[in-house]
Amino acid sequence: MSRRLLALHEDQREADLDKRRGHRPRIKGDGTTGRRPMLTLADRLLATVLHYRLALPQVAVATLFNVHPGTVNRRIRDVRQLLQTAGHVIQRADHQLAVLDALHDLATTAGIVIPLKSKSAS
Repeated sequence: MSRRLLALHEDQREADLDKRRGHRPRIKGDGTTGRRPMLTLADRLLATVLHYRLALPQVAVATLFNVHPGTVNRRIRDVRQLLQTAGHVIQRADHQLAVLDALHDLATTAGIVIPLKSKSAS
């Protein structure tokens, strides 16, 4: 990921937090406090690319990341704004996907090995 995109993401995040706090100053910790984001920046970028490049519906993207569709909708909107600010454009692919099975088929056709889900020993 480009440093510019990471910096823009951090600025966007801070502006959103500032707005939600009512413009009260933020007490900065050591970076280990607070709730972890449900989707990392890399996850958000991937979700955005899947949605805009391959036209995978947001509900399918949400299923893929195991989050609520509303979460995906907000994060895709945020990343789209970041990419526009950074001057990046996502080009549509020749083929469009409507369901997750189509994504699996596309990956298999491209020779991408998809590992089987395994249960953890508990």
